[in-house]
Amino acid sequence: MRSWLMLLSGYILWTIHFFALYIAASAFPGQPPSYWLTGLITILCLAGVAFAVMRAKRGDGASGMDRWVRTVALCGLGLSGIAIIWQGLPALIV
Repeated sequence: MRSWLMLLSGYILWTIHFFALYIAASAFPGQPPSYWLTGLITILCLAGVAFAVMRAKRGDGASGMDRWVRTVALCGLGLSGIAIIWQGLPALIV
């Protein structure tokens, strides 16, 4: 179960970010609170990605499977971090 959580942590954070931005944009369409919420949500999700990266790098599994899980999780976390920035950037530029 722990390895599945490690593998999916980036994608879970990306999904949380996506739906939270959707809710913020729907609640305050085109208003300043939606921009502030977008910034806050983006920063919180990026902090979650950074925390998950530290946890994944700290893993000391010696088996090949543990190394594979850690490598795939780090790739997913990198992709998710880029996607979170990409989704939050347009609202922060406006």
